[in-house]
Amino acid sequence: RRRKVSNTTLTKKKNLATSNAITKQIELGESLLESLYPGIVIDTESDSCPKCAQVLSNDEIIVGWTPCASKEYQTTCPSCKNKFVPKFSVSCKNPEFVGSQGKGTTLFCDYLSPWVLLREIRGVMNASGGFDKILDEKFRSGSDINATLWWNMIVTFDRFKLPYIFLLQGSFKNQLILPSPTLNESSNDVYI
Repeated sequence: RRRKVSNTTLTKKKNLATSNAITKQIELGESLLESLYPGIVIDTESDSCPKCAQVLSNDEIIVGWTPCASKEYQTTCPSCKNKFVPKFSVSCKNPEFVGSQGKGTTLFCDYLSPWVLLREIRGVMNASGGFDKILDEKFRSGSDINATLWWNMIVTFDRFKLPYIFLLQGSFKNQLILPSPTLNESSNDVYI
């Protein structure tokens, strides 16, 4: 006799626990990202299946990925089972922001599974000799694969409440972004 498989439930971001020190790092990263990209909006909740037009939530996109498949860029629509490459969008109020149609437009990125993202980042690191290329602000400017990889790292780190402040380092010339030296609860100092 067949058993009905229950729907997969994902841990919601709000339910992930972090220490106060990590929370401060996340907040600092969010603040610096906002200062670099005023009015930033990263929308992972509006992609729709090209076959049945169902709008998929972020969780539905994630559940549709094939676990551990580093060469599989597609998700599966929960409604019609169609496989397609999901997208998310990044927009901001900075008229110099380069989107998919040029300056001042929205950037549409392929939404990569963590396994594909890891494979792609490893490829960039092997080709360029290290992580420094990814930290360079030129890496994320534009609408090419590099920008897609960088914004996917931001989305993935944000989803799992991981600090991504180090990814912003290239935007602050000759300055090191550091939390307060002690990371204690009473200090809110940040040194740039």
